[in-house]
Amino acid sequence: MNILLTNATDIFAGGEDYVLILGKYLRERGHAVWVSALPGHLLLQKCEAAGLPTIPVSYTGMDRVFAVARELRKHLRALGIHVVHSNANYDRTCAAIAAAWTGTRHVAGVHSTHSIQHNLTHWLRNRYGTAHFITDADAGRSVLIREDHIPEERITTVPIGIEDDPPSYRADMRARTRLRLGVDEDVIVIGNVARLVPFKGHQYLLESIALVAHKEPRVLFPILGDGELLSVLQEQARLLGIENVVRFLGFQDHLEEWYPAFDIYTHSSVELAAEMFPIAILRALAAGLPVICTNVGGIAMMVEEGKTGHLVKPERPDLLADALLRVIHDPAGRKAMGIASAELFQRQFHARAMAENVERVYNRVHKHA
Repeated sequence: MNILLTNATDIFAGGEDYVLILGKYLRERGHAVWVSALPGHLLLQKCEAAGLPTIPVSYTGMDRVFAVARELRKHLRALGIHVVHSNANYDRTCAAIAAAWTGTRHVAGVHSTHSIQHNLTHWLRNRYGTAHFITDADAGRSVLIREDHIPEERITTVPIGIEDDPPSYRADMRARTRLRLGVDEDVIVIGNVARLVPFKGHQYLLESIALVAHKEPRVLFPILGDGELLSVLQEQARLLGIENVVRFLGFQDHLEEWYPAFDIYTHSSVELAAEMFPIAILRALAAGLPVICTNVGGIAMMVEEGKTGHLVKPERPDLLADALLRVIHDPAGRKAMGIASAELFQRQFHARAMAENVERVYNRVHKHA
C-alpha cells in the first residue's frame, strides 16, 4: 500500500517517535511510506535520515483547516495514497477532510486518554471522516467509547512497539554515559524521561526522591525532558534539599545512549490526565530495567507487578519511594526484574509486532473502501 503518516505537533516526544518507528517498520514490510509534519520539524529530519520521504505541511491555524486539507488532498491524489494515518488532533481533522470522497481511507491514531470530540467538526470527523481508530491501550479505547460514543467495532488497540539495541552497544553506552554523569558503579541511577508538564506528575516524583535520598544517599535521579514546569521543579528540588541527587538534563535526542546508564526506571504520571502508553517505559523494558511507576492509563500492560517492577497509586510519593527503596536494596531482585523486562519487551512490544498489527487495520479498512 501507499501510506501517509501525519503529525501536526511542534514537539518531539512519544507520539512523534511512534510515527518514525511505525514508518520504518511499515516500509520493512514492503509498503511505500511518506511522513508529513511541520516544516523543519525534528520528526522530518529523523525520517529523512532513515530514508523515509517527507512532506512538510504548515499544520497551523484553526482558520486554515480547510486550506491545509486541500493541500493534503493534492498529496493524497498525486501519490495514490491508500491510507492516511493521522496522529494528532489538528492533522486528524485535516486528514479526514482531505480523504473525503476519495479512494483514500483515514485511520486516526489516538495516543492519549482524553476525549477527541469537542465540537461539531470533531463529531462529523469522527462519525463520517474516519474509517477506523487505533489506540495504544484499552484505557484510550474506553474513553472513545464512553465519551465520544464511537462504536467498538471501529476501534482497535495496538500497543506501541519500539526498536532495541544490541547488548554490546548498551554495555558500551552504559560506561560512556555514566562517565558523563560522573557516577561510580555503586551509585544507583534511577532515570525518568518525560516532558515537564503537569500530567507527568514530576512534583510527586521529587517528593518521593526526597524520601529515597533520606534513606539511601548513593542514588542519582537524572530527569530527561523539557517543558513549562522546569523552573518550578528546580525550585521545588532546592526547597526539598535534593539538588545534589537530581539532574535536570533537558531534552535529549539520543535516548539510546541514556537508558543503559540507568539501574532503575521510574515514571510518575497522574490519573487519567492524558497518559496512555508512554514510549519511555517501553525503552526501559527494552534496556532490561526494573520499572517503578504509577498505575495510570495503559501502563499496567507494560509492567508485571512484582516481576518486571512495581505499580503504585498516583499522587502517592510515599508509595513510590517505598517501591524504589525495595528494589534499590535488593540487587538480586533488581537483576531478575531487568531480565523479565527484556523478555516481556521481546515478547509483546517490539516494533515489528506493532507494524504487523497496524497493517491488519489498514488491510481491513482498505478492503471495505
